[in-house]
Amino acid sequence: MFYITEMSDVGFIKPADITGDIKSILREQFGSKYIGRYLRDVGLVLDVLEVTELSHGKSIIGSPNIYVRAKFKVLTYLPLKDEIVEGEVENIVDYGMFVSIGPISGFVHISQLGDDVFIHRAGVLQSKKAKITFRKGDRVRARITTVSKPSPAALLRGEPIVRVSLTMRQPKLGKIEEKGKEKESHE
Repeated sequence: MFYITEMSDVGFIKPADITGDIKSILREQFGSKYIGRYLRDVGLVLDVLEVTELSHGKSIIGSPNIYVRAKFKVLTYLPLKDEIVEGEVENIVDYGMFVSIGPISGFVHISQLGDDVFIHRAGVLQSKKAKITFRKGDRVRARITTVSKPSPAALLRGEPIVRVSLTMRQPKLGKIEEKGKEKESHE
């Protein structure tokens, strides 16, 4: 779910920037520091919206900069367990599919697609009995079953910051038909 959260941090103003717009300078600083980071209890920071409050600046001996404590609003995404989400199928693999649910991707294991048996053929997942087919680009509705703890080293390994597992084994979950009708993945 998306949230607007207020945060607080200390930023600095260089002597050359002292006559400029301090709020926009701090917004850029906080943006470069926080955007793309996953913070505990806040979620994945997507954007710094605005700097709302500034304290009086303080000077530290030996530093030419002025340090200012600021409050600012950020847009975040925090996936919650048991949340119902809609997304688009990004990729299909032998053992399931990856679904884009906003700024992150979730994974649906082949056993969680429905009550039917699904087979991977030519880049699609197809059920045996109900003849439901999942392709790249399909819209689906799913429930978040688990959210892993954030791993700071994941970005260095080229992995997602958090891993989200999804299920579509319940009523009203599964493929969403384009005409507005839903085709449940477990008929």
